[in-house]
Amino acid sequence: MRVLAVDIGTVRTGFAVSDPLGLTAQPLPTVEGGSAKVNAKAIADVVEKYAAEASEARRVGTVVIGDPIQLNGKKGEKSAVSAECARLLEEYLRQRIAYPVKVVLRDERFTSVAAERCMLESDASRKQRKEKKDQLAAQLILENYLESRR
Repeated sequence: MRVLAVDIGTVRTGFAVSDPLGLTAQPLPTVEGGSAKVNAKAIADVVEKYAAEASEARRVGTVVIGDPIQLNGKKGEKSAVSAECARLLEEYLRQRIAYPVKVVLRDERFTSVAAERCMLESDASRKQRKEKKDQLAAQLILENYLESRR
């Protein structure tokens, strides 16, 4: 089954999804960010879209939510938002999806910085960086998760 990765933001939330074999990560369009509840509903909508696939292998079986742990290793306010989002998402998925979906929090330190650096190196405009940073961060979260499973 596919893996969906999410980079939660207050302005935008980025998404990336794996292929059915879990080998590659493709970015998906971002959505407007917000509270844990708003983000959990948006994530559930994406999972539900993939749940409609006829083939079980094409459905999302795991959602990886970026956990913005502080540099000192402690969990701060943003980490609490990710944890609350994960809790709400599990609730929504039980109500809306007919099969079990695993929800995982994953350390996302430096993914936004790496995404910004990557776009700077590719000469992306400020507007492009602003629009695509969350997508690329989600893609990096997903790539790291997929690599850890190998």
